[in-house]
Amino acid sequence: MNGIQYKKGAELVTDHLLDQLKNGSYSPGDRLPSVEALSKQYQVGRSTIREALSALKAMGWIDIRHGGGTFVREQPQAPSDLLQGWLSEINSLKSLIEVRKMIEVGSAGLAAKRRTDGDLAALADCLQQMEAHLEDEAASQQADLMFHVHLAQASHNEILIPMLQLFHQQCARHMGNTRRMWLFGERSSTLQLLQEHRLIYEAILHQNEALASRRMLEHLTKIELLLEKND
Repeated sequence: MNGIQYKKGAELVTDHLLDQLKNGSYSPGDRLPSVEALSKQYQVGRSTIREALSALKAMGWIDIRHGGGTFVREQPQAPSDLLQGWLSEINSLKSLIEVRKMIEVGSAGLAAKRRTDGDLAALADCLQQMEAHLEDEAASQQADLMFHVHLAQASHNEILIPMLQLFHQQCARHMGNTRRMWLFGERSSTLQLLQEHRLIYEAILHQNEALASRRMLEHLTKIELLLEKND
């Protein structure tokens, strides 16, 4: 057992069994060895095995059928997959923007606190791209999206980064071509968006957390109102 037999404790047994479940040693529907067999295999007491199996059941990896054995369940989806699947069923752009606003305002504050020189360079490049493509709707929209993606990355929070990327994707999907053309297609609108992004960048540059959050809130609130006006 590659040394596992010398280790004791339900936590270690749980970890080892979990690794086997994740790497495909057991497939959904497979029956695990009996408590007695696992006890001999890991050289621990039956109570330790039962504790480990209870932990795996709580994680959603196995079903314990009293008198019928222990069976592997379908592997749980990654949290990001679950979120993406849930978001794909949301048909309200307003709801998406409301939640995105609550999350991204905090993300802007974290970015101001934690940003690196590399983060600043990436954000500045997005601003340059936005300015260079004021007449190009698709390029302007892409630069806007990447600004928000890099801002999330500047928060250096491993949960916020994929979460906000998914929200951005879903917002773009629900926005529709007509509203995108209106929002990014007029020079006055793209100039306004560029200026709002510059103000957010300046707050992050100077590591003013409160100001970065406030300017992000103002920016997203304006977007929300503009989209509602042209719905």
